[in-house]
Amino acid sequence: MSLCSEYDVIVVGAGIAGISAAVKAGRSGVSVLLIEQYGFVGGMSTAGMVSPFMKHEVNGEVLVRGVFEDIEREMRKQHGMIDNGFFANAFRSASYHLLKEAGCTILLHSIISSVTKKNNRVESITVFVDGREFTIKGKIFIDTSGDAQLLFLADLPWVKGDEKTGLLQALTLFFRMGNINLKKVTEYAARNKSDFFDWMDYNFDFTKIISVAGYFSNVKKAIQEKRLSPEVQYIFFTTLPESGEGSFNTSNILELDGSSSIDLTKAELVGRNQVHQVVTLLKNEIPGFEHSYLLETAPQVGIRETRRAVGDYVVSGDDIKRGSKFDDAIARGCYGIDIHGQKDENSRMEHLADGDYYEIPMRALLVKNADNVLVAGRCISSTREGHSALRIQPTSSATGEACGALAALAVQSNSFIRSIGYKKVQELVSNNISK
Repeated sequence: MSLCSEYDVIVVGAGIAGISAAVKAGRSGVSVLLIEQYGFVGGMSTAGMVSPFMKHEVNGEVLVRGVFEDIEREMRKQHGMIDNGFFANAFRSASYHLLKEAGCTILLHSIISSVTKKNNRVESITVFVDGREFTIKGKIFIDTSGDAQLLFLADLPWVKGDEKTGLLQALTLFFRMGNINLKKVTEYAARNKSDFFDWMDYNFDFTKIISVAGYFSNVKKAIQEKRLSPEVQYIFFTTLPESGEGSFNTSNILELDGSSSIDLTKAELVGRNQVHQVVTLLKNEIPGFEHSYLLETAPQVGIRETRRAVGDYVVSGDDIKRGSKFDDAIARGCYGIDIHGQKDENSRMEHLADGDYYEIPMRALLVKNADNVLVAGRCISSTREGHSALRIQPTSSATGEACGALAALAVQSNSFIRSIGYKKVQELVSNNISK
């Protein structure tokens, strides 16, 4: 692979939003560079091992299609996805396939050190490549870094955390276990329903994904006996059929900032200690886990919330709760407000009414005081409440795809992004907004 000194579109961050943006722009025929700090793509889908995909369907209608469905389809071809669950290695492989087909250039193991900006226009970024700095020019820049890193370095407007308290959502280190006796696990859960969340479905179908969440009494006892961190509130995992494997969204890491290297280092250590405690508890006390073992922990602790852009429109919690619709809609979602509370803060999970959904306006992708910068995924323009709903992977993919479409249109017409009519973008992402 040869690295050029200039590209039409530069995408910063190769999570699902960045992958979707790059693939969409590349398919449109413009030159695309996708930059990622890790040695692989996928972001929270791979480095964070976040699976399964969250809800993105109402009344039998899938709200997110396009590039997102292409990723799903490719993972299924590789036998790496069942229902809405997937393996991280399948996500990586599927993404590489789509990026290659779209003609995108990928630059891994690269960290942005600075951004050059003139007036309201970003002109170039400087990255560390092979131990030296390399400057790359671009026409349109898309920040899908999750932490709004491009905006931060370019001194463009962003906010972080709760508007009143500054609190950030808790972090979670995902892990996988193997050789679980799922029949024994589900039989125990069915006999002890009061020890599990009331949303659990006990009509277990072993050909599909099964979710198990609770073990409240075991957790409480282990905390009282100082065998488990008091921050861990429950044990939650999903299975992949006939695999004997479970993916655990259980550790709960508080009072740390996912955009700080120092805090992230602490989080990795705290998270791995919690994983060890949970695995020991499961193996010693929980029916069905007697012969189980730890397969792997995620390469990086999972981050829900850091910086987010201040855009032309800020998606609010009210927009989510009332199912707001917009003339310039470029994506849809149905996942409700989901805030994993910090210390001394209550967690929240607020579902939309059955059959309802909200739309995301193109204006939320446009960054204030920036003529050629777009945002998607976790750093989209929103309030903390709005962000807590929009941050999930399907919606991040849809907003990323819309950014790729808008960027390509701006490049091809040699126009400012704000001069591109939203209807032109809607034509290119019609699968994600059709009613």
